[in-house]
Amino acid sequence: MITNSKHQSLRIFLILILFPISINAQEEGQSLKQYLFLAFTNGTIKFIKGKPRSLMLNYNTVTGRMVFEQKGQYFDLTGQESIDTIYLQNRKFIPYENFYLEVIFQDRISLSIQHVSHLQAPGKPAGYGGTSELAASNYITSIELSSGFYNLKLPEKYVVIYSPVYWVYDGNKWQKFLSARQFVKVFPGNENEINQFIKKYKIKFDRANDLIRLAEYCNSIIGKEDNDNNNKL
Repeated sequence: MITNSKHQSLRIFLILILFPISINAQEEGQSLKQYLFLAFTNGTIKFIKGKPRSLMLNYNTVTGRMVFEQKGQYFDLTGQESIDTIYLQNRKFIPYENFYLEVIFQDRISLSIQHVSHLQAPGKPAGYGGTSELAASNYITSIELSSGFYNLKLPEKYVVIYSPVYWVYDGNKWQKFLSARQFVKVFPGNENEINQFIKKYKIKFDRANDLIRLAEYCNSIIGKEDNDNNNKL
């Protein structure tokens, strides 16, 4: 392990320059539908050790990789294990497993989004001159082509299907959820209160603002329990 923070940051930066995963050029201004943002913009990478670095960044929702632009070329950002936080477009991203989470609410009970997309290939013939665009075989769920394919402009008629996954930090670890039932299970002992809140305020689990409101409520009831327990000591 490199203990010298200055040398570590320099080493990581050199890896980004010398060993890119994707080395294909793309003309500036072309639409890259697999990306979270419409364009690459300046972002700040905060390392666990060492000085921050600024690069032109964007997030590839298909691969789950943070990507940087340099001299008209796009490269996957490597060394994720050495990154603490990335700040991009006034938003906060943290590395988790082999992707990044965008933290949208931060407290003891925090909330984040895993921006996920799948590629749908052009529709295949389905008889009588039609096409079957929803066939499972048309979806690309793994990298079967060169990695450059995912960082460049997509081939004609390929469709990006965006399907975000929400995660909640329960005070100890991140847990993902797709429904009210899964969310409530994260907080055993508080199921009735949370279910009542969800029902009363008609919380929609595909709306970030609703989920932030729910997270705020969870912090209020769990914080109250902690205070009550401390008073008993």
